[in-house]
Amino acid sequence: MSSSASSDPGSAVTHTGVAPNGVSTNGSAQNGSAPNGAAVANGSLLKVPAWRLADAFDRAAPSYDAMVALSPGYHEQLRRSAQALMSRAALPVDRPMRVADLGCGSGASTAALLDAARSAGAGTASGANDPVVTGVDASAGMLAEAARKSWPDSVSFVETDALSWLRAQPAASLDAVLAAYLLRNVTERDAIVAELARVLVPGGAVALQDYSVAGRPLAGALWAGVCHAVIIPLAVINRSDVPLHRYLYRSVRDFDSVEVIHDRLTRAGLADPQHVRHSGWQRSMVHTLTAVAP
Repeated sequence: MSSSASSDPGSAVTHTGVAPNGVSTNGSAQNGSAPNGAAVANGSLLKVPAWRLADAFDRAAPSYDAMVALSPGYHEQLRRSAQALMSRAALPVDRPMRVADLGCGSGASTAALLDAARSAGAGTASGANDPVVTGVDASAGMLAEAARKSWPDSVSFVETDALSWLRAQPAASLDAVLAAYLLRNVTERDAIVAELARVLVPGGAVALQDYSVAGRPLAGALWAGVCHAVIIPLAVINRSDVPLHRYLYRSVRDFDSVEVIHDRLTRAGLADPQHVRHSGWQRSMVHTLTAVAP
C-alpha cells in the first residue's frame, strides 16, 4: 500500500491499487454484468472485455463534475440524502462525529455529507470540532478529482473497494455512513449492508441513494426513454465513452427494487428503514433509504 498527499494539505488519498467502483484491476466486476453483456460468476468476468468499467471511470473522471452538473437535481438529491442521514444519526457528545462516504467519486457526496453534519451540529464552518469524514472509492481518477478540491484537515480519502474498507473497520466505530450510487455497482450487496450494520455505533445511521426502477413500469419506461433518446445519443455526439453510458442504462434497469433494499436493511439488523422521496422529473427513479443501528 502506498500513500500520496493531494494538492490540498488538508486532504490525503491512500492508495491500495483497486480500480474504479468495485472493479478490480484484473477486469473483474462487482455489478452482476459486464459492460458488454458478458456474464459474471462470483464477481469475476467469465470473459474479460476490451472495454473495462475500471478504465471508463478513470477516463470519465476529469469531466465527471461537469457531466453530473447537467443532470437536474443531482446535487440537491445528494444534499437531501445527507440531511436525511444526519437527521437520524445520534450525535456524539464527547468526541468528533465519525462518518464515511462510500463510493465518494469526485467528492460531491462528501461535500454534501460534511455540510449536513455541520448543519446538524457536528462541527462548524471554521473547522472547530469538525466531523471526521472518510471518502472511500476504488477509482484513482475520481479520487484525484476529489483531492483537488479544498477540504478541512478532518476529511481524507481512501482508494479501495467499499467492502474491503468496511471489513477493516472496528465494530461500532462509525456514527453515519452515506453510500450514493454504490450498491447498484456491486454484487456483494448483502455483505456490504451487513458490514454497515456491524460498523455503526448504536444510534448510528446509514443512507443508501441510487436509481431504482424495478417493479415500477412507468419509471422503467422513462429511464429507457431518457437513456436511448438523450444520454446515449449525446455520448455518441460528444465522443464520450458510449459503453459506459450503456452500462449505466443496464445497471439501473437490472438493479434491486426499493422493497428489496428495504428488506436487506432489516435482515441486516438495522431498524426502521425510511424511504426518502426526491422531487423533480427523476422522483420515480432516484430513491434514498435510511435506517438506524439499534
